[in-house]
Amino acid sequence: MIISAQTSGTLSTNSGSWTPIPGLAIKLPRGVNDNVLLILNVPNPYASGNNFPGGNFAIQVDGKVLGPYASFTYNEQAPPSTGRIPTTLTTPVALNQDADLKVEAVWSGVRGSTVHIDSPATLTAIVG
Repeated sequence: MIISAQTSGTLSTNSGSWTPIPGLAIKLPRGVNDNVLLILNVPNPYASGNNFPGGNFAIQVDGKVLGPYASFTYNEQAPPSTGRIPTTLTTPVALNQDADLKVEAVWSGVRGSTVHIDSPATLTAIVG
């Protein structure tokens, strides 16, 4: 079984702590007692700021952020242009549950920067 969600439009965050990415939430149905591969694909994110800007991406299940997480930063303190940093995160999870589980992609800015997404990003669960 494959369950997926996709963003649309332009999104950004300047939060210094994990915050959900709008549109990237799925529910794993009750009774999934199997291995699940969670995949967060953010193909063209970028960050703006003046202190080596960057972004963090993670996946949380029922409010708990799973490790590992993905991160990028620029090599210059105040980059003259914002290059795109393709980011994909895969996290295997073994489940044995009696209730629906909410899975969300979360993100945060690095050192006060703003992270931007302006092309579709996806959160996918592969059960089986």
